[in-house]
Amino acid sequence: MSTTILEMDNVTIRFGGLTAVDSVNLNIQEGTIRALIGPNGAGKSTIFNLITGIYPPTSGEIRFLGQKINGLKPHLITEMGIARTFQNIRLFGDMTVLENVMIGQHCRTKANFIGAILRSPGVKAEEKSIVEASLNALEVMELGHKKDELAKNLPYGEQRRLEIARALATNPKLILLDEPAAGMNPQEKQTLMSMINKIKSMDLTIFLVEHDMKFVMSLSDRIAVLDYGKKIASGTPAEIKKNPAVIAAYLGKEVV
Repeated sequence: MSTTILEMDNVTIRFGGLTAVDSVNLNIQEGTIRALIGPNGAGKSTIFNLITGIYPPTSGEIRFLGQKINGLKPHLITEMGIARTFQNIRLFGDMTVLENVMIGQHCRTKANFIGAILRSPGVKAEEKSIVEASLNALEVMELGHKKDELAKNLPYGEQRRLEIARALATNPKLILLDEPAAGMNPQEKQTLMSMINKIKSMDLTIFLVEHDMKFVMSLSDRIAVLDYGKKIASGTPAEIKKNPAVIAAYLGKEVV
């Protein structure tokens, strides 16, 4: 029986008089790809912001591997094993591809200021480990050959993959991908799909927000659907694409 890695129990968040997420219950099983879909403004990215500590919920509880994470700072949640990407690319354009990924290893470093100044053996060993872990993450996303290029010079699709490589470098157990295929052409999407499956095969869990329904239906083990902040459905891709409430609220027609 698989382990529940993330649980949301009646999670609500209000901004003034607006209820952005309304009493959402959600369980994600370890080693699966779970998708979250719904119209623009449904609350999908807000769910990601709640999980990663950017917003505290107004009520309800979020648990990661059984531990309550409500109110924890984002860096502590990252240290626990949750990483994410964003809708809008957030790279350091004037740094190299490798340097961008190395930043993701910051949450795993232990060297202090004195050790860095004195260049102790421990610091040197840690620096070597950071580079090796970052290169491994780049290889997973097939960007190892671009390690010395500036991030801003990469094509758009590769910049998206670089963000995922940086998330991988944090050594996560759960990765949240916020519209990873946005703006990609069909070939880039196909490449990304195979890489996400490769990440899953590394015993990682993926929580995905995406508008491309063919992409979602091909990748996901289970899908949850939000509308106006409420969860209106949850099930397998086959169940979701035929769900009348989902078709009415979002799909408009059955997805082939």
